[in-house]
Amino acid sequence: MSGEPATPGSRLLVIGQDPDVQSFVLHELGAAGVRAQGSTLAQLDGEPEAGLDLVAFGAGVPWSKRKALEARFRMANPAVRFVRTYAPYAASQIAGALAAARQPAAVDLAAYCQRIGHSDPLAPTLETLRALQARHLASIPFEAIDVLLGRGVDISHQAVEAKLIGARRGGYCYEQNGLFRRVLGAIGFEVDPLVASVRWMATPGEPPPPRTHMVLRVWIEGAPWLVDVGFGSAVPSAPLRIDTRDVQGTGDGRYRIIPLGAGFLVQAEAGDRWLPLYDFSSEPMLDEHYELFNWFTSTHPSSHFRRQLIVTRATPEARYALLEGRLTVRRSRGEVERSHLSPGEIAHALEDVFGLRPEPAWQPILEAAAESAHDP
Repeated sequence: MSGEPATPGSRLLVIGQDPDVQSFVLHELGAAGVRAQGSTLAQLDGEPEAGLDLVAFGAGVPWSKRKALEARFRMANPAVRFVRTYAPYAASQIAGALAAARQPAAVDLAAYCQRIGHSDPLAPTLETLRALQARHLASIPFEAIDVLLGRGVDISHQAVEAKLIGARRGGYCYEQNGLFRRVLGAIGFEVDPLVASVRWMATPGEPPPPRTHMVLRVWIEGAPWLVDVGFGSAVPSAPLRIDTRDVQGTGDGRYRIIPLGAGFLVQAEAGDRWLPLYDFSSEPMLDEHYELFNWFTSTHPSSHFRRQLIVTRATPEARYALLEGRLTVRRSRGEVERSHLSPGEIAHALEDVFGLRPEPAWQPILEAAAESAHDP
């Protein structure tokens, strides 16, 4: 093994596949005052070293080999911890894991499950993931009312949980998928936050907008699944397998994912056409990256959240979408109902359909939305 001795009291091993990349990561750790050992997969043989507190795996280490190595290291030290890293951020991820400063804050799973009405056992399985995604979409509406009010959106862990769980509000992608990511991580899922460019309803031929939508990649037994609880009316209601081009049904729609450049394009079936939802990068993001995306989305004049009231909710029975003062209900059986609402009717819909309690400060927004719904 190469590298410096592990920091006293916290013995660290970094495992990767490329010696040059590993040397870069070890150098960055050393410059940050973190002393670690390094090893490539080819160098790991014999009995596992005892006394390791943290083992960091590079993203290129295959799932099956990583799981086998984890079992070996646990035999030597049952309390050993593991962290999956992505090379450009590896030193930061490892230092954060050691200090526990950059780890996602623990979420109150009991309060979250009560919020979405989930009472089944929690385990990092595909069955659990599907159940949580469906119940989240049915219970926590998509909305960006705070953006219309000029309040901005605080995406810190504490603020999101106080809003979406404690105050029973909704939120948009950074809030929704940020919360869902922490919930899944607390259960034991491996989750990568990603970023996407929204193409839904975009004018054909125009350049796609900046990558400002947050999505999740969830790993289950080495297989990658796309998960999204923050895309509004067209959100897939179930996990989608990323590593296949096959058409995938979700119960209320059919989707497919195809490679596009260095990332992937998500499409939804609409009659005989495939409409693009968004294309996403496969590069994992850090929490800090979303601060810039969130600032742009909540403050830039080009953001449609600055100009329109948008509230959605997806249940097994129907999808509900409020755009300004126009309410659309798409039943799972295929029926579509549309209506134009007055300010009072919008307020009732927010409460009865979306589970939101309108505040007095929302009244000007409701009046503007109702007027817009009747514009020619």
